[in-house]
Amino acid sequence: MRNRVLTILFAMTAFLCSGQAFLAKYPKLTKKNLNKFFLDWKAYSDTIDSNNVITDSVIADIFMWNNVVFGLEGHPANEPQYNVIPQTIEIERYYLNADTVMAKLCLGFPEFIEDLKDDQYVVDSVTPVLPWRGLYLTSGINKKLSSFAGGLKNGDKIGKINKKNVNKLKKYIPVDYGHWGGYWWFTSFPIITNIRYADNLIAVDRRTSWWTGDVIWYVKENGKFIRRPEPITTWVE
Repeated sequence: MRNRVLTILFAMTAFLCSGQAFLAKYPKLTKKNLNKFFLDWKAYSDTIDSNNVITDSVIADIFMWNNVVFGLEGHPANEPQYNVIPQTIEIERYYLNADTVMAKLCLGFPEFIEDLKDDQYVVDSVTPVLPWRGLYLTSGINKKLSSFAGGLKNGDKIGKINKKNVNKLKKYIPVDYGHWGGYWWFTSFPIITNIRYADNLIAVDRRTSWWTGDVIWYVKENGKFIRRPEPITTWVE
């Protein structure tokens, strides 16, 4: 019994410490609590952003030029109220010089590097700067929104989309149904999905819409990473 209580306490502590305790207020999203949910989500995002420090100036520059446009003074009338970006972006760090010829052939970065040693590769993550009227999307928030929208995959079946709820969400955030069905995109575009950082090359993977994407290169020249003006590759789902 004591172990069970401790387990529950640890689980609650982990949830509260995650910063998303506000989700507990919304066992289920409804048209009545939706506006309050977005106000709480905005407050949560602002708190994360206010404590976020990006110490790597190169990474900061990458977010500024390749993520959702910053500094907008307003949205067109038909645009949603908020910009949405992932709260964390994965960074694969390669402590070596990448073969740029091979990288170009491999859709932007070599998928496999021979003789890669343990101390030459590490994965971490960073939280991007919040854009104007921005919200951070997490897996927990995504689940709440997806359940409200419906149309989710359950085994081999896909549930019915709740069109009324989808239209309500579109007033607040971007909403696109996944290309393969059974899931949703709630992010603004373009967004960075992954960064691969070598000593001489940084490959920035982006999704430019719910069905397209590209890879932007930063190549080191004279000790400084220079952004290539055009994508090294593009793709379509």
